[in-house]
Amino acid sequence: MAVVAQTLVKGATLTSNLSSIFAAGAGTTVASGAVVANPTGATASLSVTLQRADGSSFIIVPGRAIAAGGTDLVPELARVLNAGDVIQASGAGLNIVIDGYLLS
Repeated sequence: MAVVAQTLVKGATLTSNLSSIFAAGAGTTVASGAVVANPTGATASLSVTLQRADGSSFIIVPGRAIAAGGTDLVPELARVLNAGDVIQASGAGLNIVIDGYLLS
């Protein structure tokens, strides 16, 4: 089994609408770390949902306030993802980066 470090989300700016930011491909993916930054001048609310390939959906961050100029490490994103699982997020103006591993 090979373990390859990867940047899962190289950098995305979120909107106020929930949208897909990462979809797991073949094999098993481990999201091991994330950072969210708020470069805006106002507090913004971060929400993250995990949609499993079987259609089930789980809110893992229901609405966390990120202060203007602040950051958050979002430990809830440390998850094992199977093929077809999708991470969705919203947060007007927030920037997000997610790192992890691909197991094959």
